[in-house]
Amino acid sequence: MVGSKTDSSSTGNAIAGVWKLKSYSRRFLDTGEIRNDMLPNAYIMYSPGGYMMSITVEENRQPPAGSILTDEERIRLFKTIISAYAGSYTLEGDTVTHHVELSWNEAWTGTRQVRCFSVNGNTMTLETTPRTAGTDSRQFINTLIWERVEAFPQLRDGQIER
Repeated sequence: MVGSKTDSSSTGNAIAGVWKLKSYSRRFLDTGEIRNDMLPNAYIMYSPGGYMMSITVEENRQPPAGSILTDEERIRLFKTIISAYAGSYTLEGDTVTHHVELSWNEAWTGTRQVRCFSVNGNTMTLETTPRTAGTDSRQFINTLIWERVEAFPQLRDGQIER
């Protein structure tokens, strides 16, 4: 994995930009089984100033029937949110730490979500630390491959570099 020691005001931030998920795999730690059959829709954004946000939803979500949602539609749409959160981030070596300030799941609010990362051109790979899905106790590591869809200007001495 590749990274650079960066704080929220540093230059040369390789992950600054908007990224769209291109590949997603889950490796279960108890058996080594790898699932590649899931490809949720997701974006993650890292600002050059040290803030981030991410939203991940299941693929093939169905829209509600009308502009006023029924209770069943609200439940179905909520259950298809895999994650959505925002906050600040810090970089150290090949690790990015998301400092979650708000989240779709209050259990995540106030936590640190640690990821190993590498960037190769406009491709970024993030790997989670071991976790569970909350629906069973099996631990796994997710590997997510992202494509940069927008690069952000870098900050130098607190100013946008053009």
